[in-house]
Amino acid sequence: MKNLLFFLLFISSLTYAQSPLTGSNHSSQNHLDRPSKPLKIGDEEALNIQTQHPYNATGTTGIIFEKEFYSKQASYIKLYFKNFNLAPGDYVEITAPNIGESIIYGGQGKIIDTQLNTISDFWTKVLFDERIIVRLHAQNASNYYGFDIARVAYGYPQEKIDAILAEKSICGGDEKEPIICYNGTTMYTKGRAVCRLLINGSSLCTGWLLGCDGHLMTNNHCVGTASAAANTDFMFNYHHTNCNGSGNSTSDVVASSSTFIKTSSTLDYTLLKLPNNPTSTYGYLSLSSVAPSVNDRIYIVGHPGGRRKEITVKTDQGGDANGNAQVNTVTTNGIRYYADTEGGSSGSPVLDYNSNLVVAIHNTGGCTNGSSGRSDKLIAHIGNDMPNCGVDGGTNPPANCSSTISSFPYTESFETNFGAWTQASGDDFNWSRNSGGTPSSNTGPSAASSGSYYVYMESSSPNYSSKQAILNSPCFDLSGLSSPSLTFKYHMYGAAAMGNLKLEASTNGTSWTTIWSKAGNQGNSWQTATVSLNSYTSETELKLRFNGTTGTTWQGDMAVDAFSISGTATPTCIDTRLTLKFDNYPEETSWNIKNSAGATVASGGTYPNQADGSTLNINQCLPAGCYTLTVNDSYGDGMCCAYGNGSYSLSNASSGTVLASGGSFSSTETKNFCVNSNESASVDVSNVEKVQGTFLNVSPNPFTDQLQIQTNIEGLTNYTLVNLQGQIVKTGTLQNKTVVLNDLNRGVYFITFANDKKQLVRKVIKQ
Repeated sequence: MKNLLFFLLFISSLTYAQSPLTGSNHSSQNHLDRPSKPLKIGDEEALNIQTQHPYNATGTTGIIFEKEFYSKQASYIKLYFKNFNLAPGDYVEITAPNIGESIIYGGQGKIIDTQLNTISDFWTKVLFDERIIVRLHAQNASNYYGFDIARVAYGYPQEKIDAILAEKSICGGDEKEPIICYNGTTMYTKGRAVCRLLINGSSLCTGWLLGCDGHLMTNNHCVGTASAAANTDFMFNYHHTNCNGSGNSTSDVVASSSTFIKTSSTLDYTLLKLPNNPTSTYGYLSLSSVAPSVNDRIYIVGHPGGRRKEITVKTDQGGDANGNAQVNTVTTNGIRYYADTEGGSSGSPVLDYNSNLVVAIHNTGGCTNGSSGRSDKLIAHIGNDMPNCGVDGGTNPPANCSSTISSFPYTESFETNFGAWTQASGDDFNWSRNSGGTPSSNTGPSAASSGSYYVYMESSSPNYSSKQAILNSPCFDLSGLSSPSLTFKYHMYGAAAMGNLKLEASTNGTSWTTIWSKAGNQGNSWQTATVSLNSYTSETELKLRFNGTTGTTWQGDMAVDAFSISGTATPTCIDTRLTLKFDNYPEETSWNIKNSAGATVASGGTYPNQADGSTLNINQCLPAGCYTLTVNDSYGDGMCCAYGNGSYSLSNASSGTVLASGGSFSSTETKNFCVNSNESASVDVSNVEKVQGTFLNVSPNPFTDQLQIQTNIEGLTNYTLVNLQGQIVKTGTLQNKTVVLNDLNRGVYFITFANDKKQLVRKVIKQ
């Protein structure tokens, strides 16, 4: 017994000694290797608010649950949902009435990555309001669970954060400045890649974009688990507009979840991947492969105190002869400096002034302040998970494709500007868009072949005498087509020496191959060209261009219209969803799926970062065929029911058909199942609501460029489109029962139609 007591006291002393620094101005070296804690910027309250279970067995339509949350002067509100599970078409809308924003969740909860995996226990995206209203919209009777609201978080106003802030690592006077003071400098430009992280309900740190693929770096002590990564808001452009600390820019919460990639508690970093890539807007930072040295000049960009973005360039302690912050000490894994920081600065990039590369990730207060992860050590640990452009500035990915078409048939008749087609640079003049006849007589068409508009080359002076005009297509992903081909209409009427027109193809945006050409007068009528693309069936970034060269006469107008690409769709995979409802030991669960040849095609686990009793949805696309699903429990007591009521279920994600399920087993359980295209073809995508003789039909869904809307509800003309992060991406009014959405990125959206009496929402998918 004495030995046991001594052992427990010894372990307790180790736990205390290794606890993180809670905040101080002490300069004791004993504190320097202990990372700070995330800054607490709000209060969380436990709740027990539930829908009925099931929530709509009687078939009530419209709003069947409503709850308001309010805290005077709260800077934000977030909710924590548990066991979220709604019927297809039903959704929860959370509205912030003072700022006019709303977010929507449906299905089995929050989508956390580009593979559309969902979690049913989650923190909502942040809403910067002191009041929010939660409404559950139902359309049909269902036996689905509904949801529980287990917690609410209310954010502190900035004045309260400033008053209670315990950890100000200020060395002498406070030399931090609003980053807008450096507008026009490289330091300001690089600082755009830095963002404010709101983790779970009430923790705050700083993060920054690493590389050009949409990855993000922060401290391990800020985001140390996959659960925290899936419940973090990423806010960019959060800064003042005036150097005196006044004026607020319009900030952008670009994501409310991320994928957990890699971490190290020793180097105190975590690498995440955002569900969308914002580097085209905010740029990115790169790690320096050269280790920092003493006296190297540095600057730090972050969100100290949770405030709008600040930068530390100067210091009145330990700086160079001009008072600039610099590296004062190089340690085994990190560096030390007197550059001022504050609670909330955790995760900030420390940048070399001359190269503007990141030399360390800030994590420690105390003056000297410092980092446990310098750049060369981070590069070595990240290894093959390093994103493109992540080291020494990298190289931007090829700018061959600004947009890619992967849904067919594809058509473009240039009725709305040039669509996704663009003018080339470096040629002699641009293509023009026209309706009716061209200005010159005895050349060009008199009207479009399809619709009202076409594109053409105007050959009047100064454009003739072997002048070139090039019109570039978007990229085309033909990997899903067999026997692809294209057709278009062309019109070449004029003098015999009117020049030539070529259609060219490229797979790299640099070298071009002519796949069709015509020269000279082809008569005063629209002609049809058909070109096989069988040589490009495996290409995912095929680019085309019309390359026209004028002849020696002004009678040489050449025109193009009604361009299209089509083919036979290559059989694809069937979307499936594996739902894991964990028992009290998620760290014991793993699984794999093998095909009929015995090869593993998907696997996962164990799950030490999942909460006990939580639910995880994993999506995968399986080619038609038969498989085996094996679920393992390392302890040998299955997922149910000795230590929690866990289970697993594999289903067709489209039809909902259960393919395999279980939970009560010992060490392992194997189930056989098959998927086939007929099963997936049974999906109902009509999106029709019939209530008291009214209906709303949205088609096609999935769609490529536009939606056709059919309804007999009078006045249902205004629409709002939001993405999965709840951001409004487009609003407008129906025109001829059509919503044009050709400028959207591929993904899942919710479109809301409303008049003064009724509001209807449909989930739509842009291919």
